[in-house]
Amino acid sequence: MGFIDDLSVIVDLLVLVAVVIFYTGFLVWFHTLYKSEPARAYTQLREGGFVLALLGGLIGMFAIWGEFTWPLTIQTPGGALTVYNVFFFDPLILLSLLLVAFGTAVWAKLPTHFIGVMAVACGGGVIYYGYLGFQNNLTLDHLETFLLFLVWGVMALASYGATLFVDWFVIGPQNPNAGPLASSATPAYPRMWTVLIFLFLVVVVLAGIAAIWYGQDITWGHLGGLGP
Repeated sequence: MGFIDDLSVIVDLLVLVAVVIFYTGFLVWFHTLYKSEPARAYTQLREGGFVLALLGGLIGMFAIWGEFTWPLTIQTPGGALTVYNVFFFDPLILLSLLLVAFGTAVWAKLPTHFIGVMAVACGGGVIYYGYLGFQNNLTLDHLETFLLFLVWGVMALASYGATLFVDWFVIGPQNPNAGPLASSATPAYPRMWTVLIFLFLVVVVLAGIAAIWYGQDITWGHLGGLGP
Protein backbone atom coordinates (compact mmCIF):
# COMPACT_ATOMS: atom_id res chain seq x y z
CA MET A 1 0.00 0.00 0.00
CA GLY A 2 1.38 3.39 -0.97
CA PHE A 3 1.49 6.37 1.33
CA ILE A 4 2.22 10.08 1.19
CA ASP A 5 5.52 11.08 2.81
CA ASP A 6 5.39 14.75 3.89
CA LEU A 7 8.38 14.73 6.22
CA SER A 8 10.55 16.68 3.79
CA VAL A 9 8.15 19.63 3.50
CA ILE A 10 7.66 19.57 7.28
CA VAL A 11 11.42 19.87 7.75
CA ASP A 12 11.37 22.79 5.30
CA LEU A 13 8.78 24.46 7.53
CA LEU A 14 10.99 23.82 10.57
CA VAL A 15 13.85 25.62 8.85
CA LEU A 16 11.57 28.58 8.13
CA VAL A 17 10.45 28.62 11.78
CA ALA A 18 14.08 28.81 12.91
CA VAL A 19 14.82 31.60 10.41
CA VAL A 20 11.81 33.67 11.50
CA ILE A 21 12.53 33.19 15.21
CA PHE A 22 16.15 34.26 14.74
CA TYR A 23 15.29 37.29 12.59
CA THR A 24 12.48 38.39 14.90
CA GLY A 25 14.58 37.85 18.01
CA PHE A 26 17.48 39.85 16.64
CA LEU A 27 15.26 42.77 15.58
CA VAL A 28 13.45 42.82 18.92
CA TRP A 29 16.75 42.79 20.82
CA PHE A 30 18.22 45.47 18.54
CA HIS A 31 15.32 47.89 18.91
CA THR A 32 14.82 47.22 22.63
CA LEU A 33 18.32 47.19 24.12
CA TYR A 34 20.44 48.87 21.44
CA LYS A 35 18.16 51.54 19.98
CA SER A 36 15.73 51.93 22.92
CA GLU A 37 12.71 51.91 20.60
CA PRO A 38 10.12 49.69 22.32
CA ALA A 39 7.31 50.68 19.95
CA ARG A 40 9.36 49.65 16.90
CA ALA A 41 10.44 46.47 18.70
CA TYR A 42 6.81 45.59 19.34
CA THR A 43 5.92 46.18 15.69
CA GLN A 44 8.66 43.78 14.60
CA LEU A 45 7.45 41.28 17.20
CA ARG A 46 3.88 41.48 15.90
CA GLU A 47 4.99 40.72 12.37
CA GLY A 48 7.21 37.87 13.54
CA GLY A 49 4.42 36.51 15.70
CA PHE A 50 2.01 36.59 12.75
CA VAL A 51 4.41 34.66 10.51
CA LEU A 52 5.16 32.13 13.26
CA ALA A 53 1.44 31.58 13.85
CA LEU A 54 0.98 31.04 10.10
CA LEU A 55 3.82 28.51 10.01
CA GLY A 56 2.48 26.88 13.16
CA GLY A 57 -0.93 26.50 11.54
CA LEU A 58 0.59 24.80 8.48
CA ILE A 59 2.69 22.48 10.66
CA GLY A 60 -0.41 21.66 12.71
CA MET A 61 -2.35 20.70 9.58
CA PHE A 62 0.37 18.28 8.53
CA ALA A 63 0.73 16.93 12.07
CA ILE A 64 -2.98 16.22 12.53
CA TRP A 65 -3.11 14.62 9.10
CA GLY A 66 -0.11 12.48 10.02
CA GLU A 67 -1.62 11.34 13.30
CA PHE A 68 -4.66 9.97 11.48
CA THR A 69 -3.06 8.55 8.32
CA TRP A 70 0.31 7.16 9.37
CA PRO A 71 -0.81 4.31 11.67
CA LEU A 72 -0.48 2.07 8.59
CA THR A 73 1.62 -1.07 8.74
CA ILE A 74 4.17 -0.33 6.02
CA GLN A 75 7.10 -2.71 6.06
CA THR A 76 10.55 -1.39 5.16
CA PRO A 77 14.05 -2.86 5.50
CA GLY A 78 14.32 -0.93 8.77
CA GLY A 79 11.02 -2.25 10.12
CA ALA A 80 7.42 -1.04 10.21
CA LEU A 81 6.53 2.65 10.10
CA THR A 82 3.56 2.34 12.44
CA VAL A 83 5.33 4.21 15.25
CA TYR A 84 6.13 7.27 13.15
CA ASN A 85 2.78 8.94 13.70
CA VAL A 86 3.62 9.11 17.42
CA PHE A 87 7.34 9.74 17.15
CA PHE A 88 7.22 12.56 14.60
CA PHE A 89 3.76 14.08 14.76
CA ASP A 90 3.24 14.30 18.52
CA PRO A 91 6.10 16.84 18.86
CA LEU A 92 4.89 18.68 15.76
CA ILE A 93 1.43 19.17 17.24
CA LEU A 94 3.06 20.61 20.37
CA LEU A 95 5.20 22.93 18.23
CA SER A 96 2.15 24.07 16.30
CA LEU A 97 0.31 24.82 19.55
CA LEU A 98 3.21 26.90 20.86
CA LEU A 99 3.67 28.91 17.66
CA VAL A 100 -0.02 29.72 17.21
CA ALA A 101 -0.45 30.56 20.89
CA PHE A 102 2.62 32.83 20.87
CA GLY A 103 1.50 34.73 17.79
CA THR A 104 -1.99 35.15 19.21
CA ALA A 105 -0.70 36.42 22.56
CA VAL A 106 1.61 38.94 20.89
CA TRP A 107 -1.17 40.38 18.74
CA ALA A 108 -3.52 40.57 21.73
CA LYS A 109 -0.80 42.19 23.90
CA LEU A 110 -1.21 39.36 26.40
CA PRO A 111 1.54 37.73 28.51
CA THR A 112 3.67 35.25 26.57
CA HIS A 113 5.40 33.65 29.55
CA PHE A 114 2.49 31.21 29.80
CA ILE A 115 3.55 29.91 26.38
CA GLY A 116 7.12 29.89 27.69
CA VAL A 117 6.11 27.61 30.56
CA MET A 118 4.34 25.28 28.12
CA ALA A 119 7.46 25.34 25.94
CA VAL A 120 9.56 24.13 28.87
CA ALA A 121 7.24 21.15 29.36
CA CYS A 122 7.11 20.46 25.62
CA GLY A 123 10.88 20.78 25.25
CA GLY A 124 11.50 18.20 27.96
CA GLY A 125 9.06 15.85 26.25
CA VAL A 126 10.65 16.31 22.83
CA ILE A 127 14.11 15.53 24.22
CA TYR A 128 12.69 12.39 25.85
CA TYR A 129 11.06 11.33 22.55
CA GLY A 130 14.36 11.84 20.77
CA TYR A 131 16.27 9.85 23.37
CA LEU A 132 13.88 6.90 23.15
CA GLY A 133 13.97 7.05 19.36
CA PHE A 134 17.77 6.97 19.41
CA GLN A 135 17.86 4.18 21.99
CA ASN A 136 15.46 2.02 19.98
CA ASN A 137 16.80 2.92 16.50
CA LEU A 138 13.37 4.02 15.28
CA THR A 139 14.82 5.65 12.16
CA LEU A 140 17.58 4.79 9.75
CA ASP A 141 19.24 8.14 10.56
CA HIS A 142 18.93 7.74 14.31
CA LEU A 143 21.83 10.06 15.24
CA GLU A 144 20.62 12.91 13.03
CA THR A 145 17.09 12.41 14.32
CA PHE A 146 18.23 12.51 17.94
CA LEU A 147 20.20 15.71 17.37
CA LEU A 148 17.15 17.29 15.71
CA PHE A 149 14.93 16.45 18.67
CA LEU A 150 17.60 17.43 21.18
CA VAL A 151 18.36 20.89 19.79
CA TRP A 152 14.71 21.78 19.21
CA GLY A 153 13.92 20.61 22.73
CA VAL A 154 16.68 22.79 24.15
CA MET A 155 15.39 25.74 22.11
CA ALA A 156 11.94 25.23 23.64
CA LEU A 157 13.47 25.19 27.13
CA ALA A 158 15.43 28.37 26.42
CA SER A 159 12.39 30.17 25.03
CA TYR A 160 11.02 30.76 28.53
CA GLY A 161 13.65 33.43 29.20
CA ALA A 162 12.89 35.00 25.83
CA THR A 163 9.18 35.23 26.68
CA LEU A 164 10.02 36.95 29.97
CA PHE A 165 12.09 39.51 28.05
CA VAL A 166 9.18 40.04 25.65
CA ASP A 167 6.64 40.48 28.44
CA TRP A 168 8.70 42.89 30.52
CA PHE A 169 10.36 45.05 27.89
CA VAL A 170 8.44 44.71 24.59
CA ILE A 171 4.79 44.03 25.39
CA GLY A 172 5.23 45.62 28.83
CA PRO A 173 5.35 49.22 27.54
CA GLN A 174 2.11 48.50 25.65
CA ASN A 175 0.48 46.57 28.51
CA PRO A 176 2.17 47.10 31.91
CA ASN A 177 0.35 44.09 33.37
CA ALA A 178 1.87 41.64 30.88
CA GLY A 179 4.90 40.78 33.02
CA PRO A 180 4.61 38.14 35.75
CA LEU A 181 6.04 40.70 38.20
CA ALA A 182 6.09 44.49 38.12
CA SER A 183 9.10 45.85 36.26
CA SER A 184 10.31 49.05 34.66
CA ALA A 185 10.12 49.33 30.90
CA THR A 186 13.93 49.61 30.75
CA PRO A 187 16.02 46.52 31.60
CA ALA A 188 18.00 47.01 34.80
CA TYR A 189 20.70 44.59 33.61
CA PRO A 190 20.94 45.06 29.84
CA ARG A 191 24.17 43.06 29.50
CA MET A 192 22.63 40.07 31.24
CA TRP A 193 19.64 40.16 28.92
CA THR A 194 21.89 40.58 25.91
CA VAL A 195 23.82 37.44 26.89
CA LEU A 196 20.61 35.48 27.45
CA ILE A 197 19.10 36.56 24.14
CA PHE A 198 22.39 35.87 22.36
CA LEU A 199 22.53 32.33 23.79
CA PHE A 200 18.91 31.76 22.79
CA LEU A 201 19.64 32.90 19.23
CA VAL A 202 22.68 30.59 19.07
CA VAL A 203 20.42 27.66 19.96
CA VAL A 204 17.94 28.80 17.29
CA VAL A 205 20.73 28.75 14.70
CA LEU A 206 21.74 25.25 15.81
CA ALA A 207 18.11 24.15 15.53
CA GLY A 208 17.98 25.45 11.97
CA ILE A 209 21.23 23.68 11.10
CA ALA A 210 19.95 20.43 12.62
CA ALA A 211 16.75 20.70 10.55
CA ILE A 212 18.74 21.35 7.35
CA TRP A 213 21.08 18.44 8.07
CA TYR A 214 18.20 16.08 8.77
CA GLY A 215 16.26 17.39 5.79
CA GLN A 216 19.14 16.68 3.43
CA ASP A 217 19.31 13.10 4.63
CA ILE A 218 15.61 12.29 4.30
CA THR A 219 14.90 14.36 1.17
CA TRP A 220 17.73 13.05 -0.97
CA GLY A 221 17.41 9.60 0.53
CA HIS A 222 13.77 9.46 -0.52
CA LEU A 223 14.36 11.07 -3.91
CA GLY A 224 17.07 8.51 -4.57
CA GLY A 225 14.36 5.89 -4.74
CA LEU A 226 12.88 7.65 -7.78
CA GLY A 227 15.92 7.14 -9.95
CA PRO A 228 16.49 4.33 -12.46
